[in-house]
Amino acid sequence: MKLKAAALSAFAFATLASPSAFATTINVAVAANFTATLGVLISAFKAVYGSGVDVTFKSESSAYLQTEIINHTTAYDLFLSADQSRPQTLATSYPSLVIGSPFLYAVGELELWSPTVDISAGLPSPIPVDIVLADPNKAPYGTAAAQVLSASPWSITWTPGSPYPPSGTAHVFTKSNISLTYSDVSNGVYSYGFVHQSAICKLVSGVKSFTRVAGYHHTYPYNDTTYPHTEIAQYGIKLVNSARTSAQDTVLTNFINFINSTSGKNVIKDYCYSLTL
Repeated sequence: MKLKAAALSAFAFATLASPSAFATTINVAVAANFTATLGVLISAFKAVYGSGVDVTFKSESSAYLQTEIINHTTAYDLFLSADQSRPQTLATSYPSLVIGSPFLYAVGELELWSPTVDISAGLPSPIPVDIVLADPNKAPYGTAAAQVLSASPWSITWTPGSPYPPSGTAHVFTKSNISLTYSDVSNGVYSYGFVHQSAICKLVSGVKSFTRVAGYHHTYPYNDTTYPHTEIAQYGIKLVNSARTSAQDTVLTNFINFINSTSGKNVIKDYCYSLTL
């Protein structure tokens, strides 16, 4: 009897200590640049809806996640890409995998950043040291960076789908997603590199403040006529998950609505994303 009582007591303690153990959970595939923002969104969402709901996620490059979705590698409920093309491709070419149409949830900016070197005037030419960007074939922020580097004075030509950087290119290296790019620059593996603005910026009284981390930065806006690149418009789409219960479907609907609510938008804006094109 004592053993039984002890076992029941331990079960009760575990239940109390792990309120999320019985939460209704959904799973999100999120572009690496949006990881920190999504974490805050989840915390704010759970504060509103209580411990009975939870949101798990995997962050990677948009291309990697799209491949997982197409190949049914992982069961996801929502895809938050760093571009429009990949959610739209799912909707157009794989309609059985999605529900509804892609929706805009954030618009990002491309930054050149260094913790130690003053690159506030932009990328030098010729490039004097090794730099890093996300693989343009996998990550939209990398695509934007490659488009910047294709302009004069660097003129590093690139054809989408071909290896990057082109053979013989000095001092230019890639990582598979933008979070790894940021980590390598932050850890001093590279003196500087192209990162997502949200990693180094916060909104203070409606004004972008680059004080989230120390260092120097240079913004490359998409509509810069000298160094133009594709606008980093980030779209999400609801995914088909045959194992999703009605309770999970309700959580998913509520979470998407929360992302698009005033509270959700305020979190997104805090990380220096825009909300309109």
